[in-house]
Amino acid sequence: MSESNLNPPRVPSVRYKRNFIKTAVCELRFPTILELDRRPPSEFQAKIRKIYPFYEGQLLEQAGMGGSEEILKERRYLFRSKDQRWTVTVRNFSIALETSSYVDFGDFFSRFKQILNNAKELIDADFFTRIGLRYINLVPIEDDNLDGWINPDLIRPAIGGVLGKPDKFNSAIHGTLENGQFLMKHGLQQEQGAGANAQKKYLLDFDYASENVEMAAVESRIQSFNEMNFSLFTWCLGEKAKKLLGSGTPK
Repeated sequence: MSESNLNPPRVPSVRYKRNFIKTAVCELRFPTILELDRRPPSEFQAKIRKIYPFYEGQLLEQAGMGGSEEILKERRYLFRSKDQRWTVTVRNFSIALETSSYVDFGDFFSRFKQILNNAKELIDADFFTRIGLRYINLVPIEDDNLDGWINPDLIRPAIGGVLGKPDKFNSAIHGTLENGQFLMKHGLQQEQGAGANAQKKYLLDFDYASENVEMAAVESRIQSFNEMNFSLFTWCLGEKAKKLLGSGTPK
């Protein structure tokens, strides 16, 4: 592995009784399907309707780039689970699985594979232009003291004393993987509308991606993203956060 690639200390994945994941998303992008601009993917819906019974069509509009008067339109087709915590989103160039109820990677990956298998006929391509896996974590800072919750090597400017005790702190890191790229956003946040009692939380937002991936390699690539993510996530945590997660059970 090149020294310029992301390479956190590797640790075996475990399942904790709780997690800090607010949102998990896996997106697959493919060559544009013009037909999806005209009508929803009804055959695909029929295949997933029992698990994702609620349908919503969206037409999003936004102004063109550079002050152009042109209005850009994008159709999205959303299929949601009965509890509204899982959403499959289809656009003319992508399909994505998103959840606000992440349990573990085994559960998420099983649902992802089911969506991928049911979408192959719709996509009708042997490669994806881009595949991505993203985890958005919010680590609670329960004692209002950032020190001890996050790895000090990551947040040294915010705990060094020179800047005092910041209310907000944000940073973004772009880099390369052995098989793609990553974007890591992190920072101190505070709950909105809770006044002086608002709890601070630390954002750990990990986004991994590869371009031009053959269909046959998609599942193994997503698995490799997840393995890398667990090691990086673990490195980012301080001892207080690890204690809050509790002891994990091997997968």
